[in-house]
Amino acid sequence: MNEVAVEPLAENSSQVIGLDGYSILLCNSAGKHYAIANQCSHQDSPLEKGRIRNGYISCPLHGVRFSLETGEPMGVQLTRVPVKTYEVIEDQSSVRIKIE
Repeated sequence: MNEVAVEPLAENSSQVIGLDGYSILLCNSAGKHYAIANQCSHQDSPLEKGRIRNGYISCPLHGVRFSLETGEPMGVQLTRVPVKTYEVIEDQSSVRIKIE
């Protein structure tokens, strides 16, 4: 198991984190941090410029929304394949992402 620690993000923002060859998107929605694969399951495009609102991220290419908590796609079903999610541990000074 590997992990990386980073500083907390501003609300409704994201940051790409590279860890062990994975591109992970750390997101802050409503003050809570989530980590998902930085790759839309519809056409393998990066999610990093997607809009973050109410616990979801929208793919900037096609608008498919994914739950930041579960990775499940929502709304218009261009895909039924969820994106990978990663465990996040938060404290006051850092956010840790675990890859197992």
